[in-house]
Amino acid sequence: MTAQCIIAARRTEYFESLFPNSQYIKQNKATYQRAGLIGKMMRTGTISTILAIPSFFIRKNLVERQEVINFPKPIKILLVTLWSLHITLFSALIISHFL
Repeated sequence: MTAQCIIAARRTEYFESLFPNSQYIKQNKATYQRAGLIGKMMRTGTISTILAIPSFFIRKNLVERQEVINFPKPIKILLVTLWSLHITLFSALIISHFL
């Protein structure tokens, strides 16, 4: 969680600039722009989700295929890894509640 806070605080605008034609990213930015660090984390989380399951967002015409393909590979790996870690920890929390 700390790593995502640091990454979101420093790099959110850069990540968004890599999707120049995406209205979805622009609307997401407008929605969370004034929410401070939590808003940046939400925006970074949205971009991580787009990179983790791009076919859904491309099929719904929310992002362009070429923008996802052109996203820098090391950053994509970092964001998808953080996203996967959050999903895994959240799933473990839910499962442990029922045990």
